[in-house]
Amino acid sequence: MQIKDNPDFKPTHVYLEGIDGVFPAYVNPAITWRRHACPFFDLETIRRIAVATQASDSQDVIHILKGGRYPDGSPKPIVARVDWLYVESESLEAATDLIEPTEDGLYDLGNLEWTWHETDAPPAS
Repeated sequence: MQIKDNPDFKPTHVYLEGIDGVFPAYVNPAITWRRHACPFFDLETIRRIAVATQASDSQDVIHILKGGRYPDGSPKPIVARVDWLYVESESLEAATDLIEPTEDGLYDLGNLEWTWHETDAPPAS
């Protein structure tokens, strides 16, 4: 799926209560979850979100692991979300999601589960 050139998606900024930061994202205003945004992020933003989740008390933590390589030789990172609540009650496998990028390298993080809020405020520099 292409997001960046899709006219249904717009660039914006989002934040998540309990996680420090405002993050650039792409959203389709027609797609929401319980009235919350369902954003897509580039890898640099995913790295910032990973640091923020690891520094918070969130039960969901994002990790970026060194993966293999794409056919063109560029690095292929593995983005993993671990929900520690399920590690304790179920299993590590049930608690871990591997997040694949879209065709244009964006990641759908926490969509249909996290309460992302759209904001007009850009991230603090």
